[in-house]
Amino acid sequence: MALNRFLNLPQEDRDRVLEIAKVQFGRLGYDATSLNLLLKELDISKGQFYYWFEDKADLFFTVMQEGLDALGQRLKEHGQPTSEFDYWPHMRQTRLITERFWDDHGFVEIGRMVSQHIPPHHSIYERLVACSTPLQNHFSEGIRLGQNWGLVRTDLSVETLLKLTDGVSDAFYAPMLDSYTKGQPLAKETLVLHELLGRTLRSILQPVDHEVDE
Repeated sequence: MALNRFLNLPQEDRDRVLEIAKVQFGRLGYDATSLNLLLKELDISKGQFYYWFEDKADLFFTVMQEGLDALGQRLKEHGQPTSEFDYWPHMRQTRLITERFWDDHGFVEIGRMVSQHIPPHHSIYERLVACSTPLQNHFSEGIRLGQNWGLVRTDLSVETLLKLTDGVSDAFYAPMLDSYTKGQPLAKETLVLHELLGRTLRSILQPVDHEVDE
């Protein structure tokens, strides 16, 4: 992560650096983002950059961690379902909060870039997985609660269900992200896919003798 010399800067200076980096990474991709171009956009020298960050990856993960920490705090405020009666509405709202957060804070482009340009064999992939662990733990806890209340199937482990729902979500979000344009209404097909994603996730999680009614 960023060196303390960067973290000790005034908030507005940190925000400016991270916002410019976020836009560059989202628009060009991690590999294609040139450090020299970033330095030009930031109007700083290479020496200044290395005074703040260890390398380009350090900057990228500082951007990512800021978003993940803020989202994690938002989900913590939302909490977990408090009873079996509000379980499915609460879980759906968790997904909507996550989507809305990425959109409101300019991380949709970063998400699209990661899905398209950071495959499992990429040098930063494992570090990305590690960064997302706290969020995965939040979703795992929700699945486990559902199992305890008999609302989520128990013939598959929490870990397997999380992998399945993550994989399905990635498959749905890929075409939705392809048609995404900041500030523009969602395409009709995107709305259909979004509704279908919710129903599909619930059908995976529910015991086989439950009907999906969302």
